[in-house]
Amino acid sequence: MTVSFRTGRYLVALLWHSAPWGFIGFVVGCVFGTLQAVELLKSVDDSFYQAMAKVVHQCAPIDPTNAATLEQVKGRAPGSSDHASPIRRTEARAERTLEHPPP
Repeated sequence: MTVSFRTGRYLVALLWHSAPWGFIGFVVGCVFGTLQAVELLKSVDDSFYQAMAKVVHQCAPIDPTNAATLEQVKGRAPGSSDHASPIRRTEARAERTLEHPPP
């Protein structure tokens, strides 16, 4: 396929004059796409924050004045840790039993 010199010059000139507009359109599209991505991330962050606030609110003590007063668990030595591992609690119980054997 042969293209005349005049037609070739016309196509190159058309490409040359339309390239800046295409570049401007590409830049504007990238800017708007970035803005949309930022807005999307903000909305996701807000949704996550609201969900976590609901979880924290549900896990909070119902009556904060009674949260400070703890009841002693029956059968537990005063001062024993509620967070002690089951193995350490078993060891402590065994030591108490050895010190004071049942009658």
